[in-house]
Amino acid sequence: MMFYGWRVVGGSFVSQAFVIGIFTFSVSLLTQPVQETFGVRVEEVMYSLTLGTFLGLFAMPLAGTLIDRVSLRKVMIVGVLLFAAGLALIANTQTMTQYILAFGFTMAIAHSFAGALICSTVVSRWFTVNRGKALGISAIGTSAGGALIPVLVAFWLPEYGWRGTLLNLSLLLVFGVLPVVLLTIRSWPVDVGRSAEPSPATSGTMADIGKLLSLGQILRKPDFWWLGLSLGLLFGAYTAMLSNLTPYATQLGYDELQASRLIMVVAIGGMLGKLLFGMAADRFSLKVSLWVAQLFVLMSFILLASDLPYALMLTSGLLLGLASGGMMPVWGALMANLFGLASYGRAMGLIGPLVTLCVLPAFPLAGRLYDLSGDFKLTLFVFSGVVVAAGVLLIPLRLNQPGKPESAAS
Repeated sequence: MMFYGWRVVGGSFVSQAFVIGIFTFSVSLLTQPVQETFGVRVEEVMYSLTLGTFLGLFAMPLAGTLIDRVSLRKVMIVGVLLFAAGLALIANTQTMTQYILAFGFTMAIAHSFAGALICSTVVSRWFTVNRGKALGISAIGTSAGGALIPVLVAFWLPEYGWRGTLLNLSLLLVFGVLPVVLLTIRSWPVDVGRSAEPSPATSGTMADIGKLLSLGQILRKPDFWWLGLSLGLLFGAYTAMLSNLTPYATQLGYDELQASRLIMVVAIGGMLGKLLFGMAADRFSLKVSLWVAQLFVLMSFILLASDLPYALMLTSGLLLGLASGGMMPVWGALMANLFGLASYGRAMGLIGPLVTLCVLPAFPLAGRLYDLSGDFKLTLFVFSGVVVAAGVLLIPLRLNQPGKPESAAS
């Protein structure tokens, strides 16, 4: 009989597919029709994403605290319902201000109560030996959503317009995603009379669960800051360069088809990275696994900055994709190791805003460096240094040994 935890992985996969598929990959398809409806500039439409990111700084800690204290399943159900209601509200906005406010709040709620934070928490509770693998498979949902949801949006837009498209997505959440969450998600194995996946190291003890830490106790742990700042620098360098990958390829003389193939290779590498690094996280040192991901980003940046044949450019894209995919399952496994499952949600809720604050300056920095030099090579070299700094920050990170409670390892 299949271990019930894999059903939880399936539910998390579906939920993340819609959150990322809509707010990361499909929003660009809505920009022009929304701009035309309200007669505004693209910049004004982008304020909706800015507000959503800002509100997420407060929504993530709130969600993290809630899921450590009350039923995670109930929180996720409410999150999906609010997500659906928010899309319907966006579809009925009559002014640009209303659109920005509705979009911002919906984006923050969806990411915090139905996205990676809550999904990685519930998956981590169900797995010990195969935690990295399970987190990796669950995270592949973000890639699947990025491939499928934009196709659905593009199919609906000509017939239903952007308002009708959002209403259709809202209905799909209620009648598609919500039933999946109801059928698959369980807060803890004990809720269905089962135990978590057995671990030879813990043999079912409470060491893996740990004690419930207050927000202050989490913030006072040096490991919180070492890991958060390292991840923030890494994600900042990666996302800033990824957002400029197409114009950089064009600048190097590649046509649109070649540039799109480079992006496709990054996406494929991301899917492979989530699975491969997830499995590696179950077998090797978590710190080493994250170092390897950082090394892949560094190698990719160096290759991108060199005048190399197109085949090697594709190799750099593959390395970048593998690293980006590997970051998520390793991050989740590290959080479970450092803070225990009892405090996993609130620790993730606190570290998310720290990572976001590190990422936000990376975009204007990339633009400023380009303006100074006239190309992206200076940006690549500077961000290579940022990635090295991210690796150095991991050196003092102290991981708990399997089977030892937190106090014994710290």
